[in-house]
Amino acid sequence: MLIVTLAMLASITDLLLLGGIRLFFSLISDNWKYFFGIEFLHNMNILHWLVLMLAVITVRYMIITLRVRTEERLNHKLESHLRAWWLKTVKRLHPLQFHKPETESILHNSNLSVSAMPRGCKVITQSIQAIAQLVFFLPVLFLISWQLSITLLFIFAPIVFYLQKLLKKTSRNVDDYNKFSGDYDFNLWRWTALHKCWNNRAEHSKYISLLFEKIRQLRDTSIKIGVRDATIMQHIEMLSISVMVLVLTACAFLIKMHIMAPFEIVLFCAALFICYKPLKDCSQLLSNINDLIMTYSSLHNLEIMPRAEKYFKSHEEESIRIETISFRYGKEQPWIFQSFDNVIRLNRPVMLQGENGSGKTTLLRILSGLEVPENGNIFMPPKAKEGSFYLSQRLFYPPTAWLEQAIAEKTWSSTIQNFFDVLGMDSLLKKQGHSNGELQRVGLAWAVVSGAPFLFLDEPFAFIAANLREPIFKAFWNATTESGQWWIMASHLLPPEVYKDRVGYWRI
Repeated sequence: MLIVTLAMLASITDLLLLGGIRLFFSLISDNWKYFFGIEFLHNMNILHWLVLMLAVITVRYMIITLRVRTEERLNHKLESHLRAWWLKTVKRLHPLQFHKPETESILHNSNLSVSAMPRGCKVITQSIQAIAQLVFFLPVLFLISWQLSITLLFIFAPIVFYLQKLLKKTSRNVDDYNKFSGDYDFNLWRWTALHKCWNNRAEHSKYISLLFEKIRQLRDTSIKIGVRDATIMQHIEMLSISVMVLVLTACAFLIKMHIMAPFEIVLFCAALFICYKPLKDCSQLLSNINDLIMTYSSLHNLEIMPRAEKYFKSHEEESIRIETISFRYGKEQPWIFQSFDNVIRLNRPVMLQGENGSGKTTLLRILSGLEVPENGNIFMPPKAKEGSFYLSQRLFYPPTAWLEQAIAEKTWSSTIQNFFDVLGMDSLLKKQGHSNGELQRVGLAWAVVSGAPFLFLDEPFAFIAANLREPIFKAFWNATTESGQWWIMASHLLPPEVYKDRVGYWRI
């Protein structure tokens, strides 16, 4: 409403400029009947007129500048708020949503809509401004020449609307382009990731062929959009020139018939020039509203996705109690756990054992809060409110510079410093590009540095060299004992002989 108000004030100054042009003709012709016979203007000269016009131009500049700056500021604030909303919404999504294939499309489209929504609002606002401007200037056009105004309004305007409608049909091609572009980006990302760890030529050739096909689709769609846009814009330009010639011809007849004064041609053309852009903007109003509705729909699809619910409950016991939890990765997937119960005592660390596919990783993810069971509860001791740390076997970490900073910000005890030395952190943190074994050593260091009271570790020694496992395990044991961190570790490996009777075992 603020922007539209400023736009209406700017339209009033445009109206004053048009009045100034008419006043100028009155001054040079010394015929005041052309300016409504306003008495105080009879003594005005060209110098006075110049000062008056400069004042109007200055006021118009100030209003338009304020409007543009306000509009840009509001649009960028809206985009910033939407980006923050998007991040918070995705953060609160139910973990199962990330296992569904349609989620990636919803996230992609909603992220694009975050940028499109402010642009759409800006276009709608401009259309409202255009309507406000037409409210001021269409009466002026009819006042100058109702014959020309009717001709333009009922012949020229519908043709412009029709051409704009044709231009808008290219939006379907734009949607195709966005779709192909998204598919290309996704497959390109997967190909670059695969390129690092897959050397079989057959699959690489298939990916290259797929990417080339996506490139061809992008090329053909771009050409179709570009050619159609250029053709329609050329038609609009040709129509505009033709209308200008027809208007001048009509003006010549009206002047010859003494229906129109010569100076009114200038006034009419000036008013028509001012009205042309608003008229063009108004012609796109309905299609822009449809685009905005589609953009809102993409954001709404993200908004209505299920949120994660807190299923952890607190109890005073020094144990983790699992009560009848049931979990599966989607409605059509088999159950991983169904009415699953257990009590985990926290008096000693636990080694979680089981066959591949038995649910070890899933259980650790549930205990760490990364997955949410469909039913059941998990009771945690009070210190669980301080959080937990989950070390995934997927070895995907935040930047190691953050770990280096966390280590540097604190003075560590000799026990934990010895743990860092056994891991070889000094060289690991300086190195670019790590092996899987090195990444697992980084992950173990991060677990201790996190200070989380509960550590859920998924195969943390699987890639570490056999001769390093025992010294690292011993140093890790001493570090977590001193820091008071309890851990449960999923592993196919047994702990070193000296620790076998000091850990609990849980087979699922």
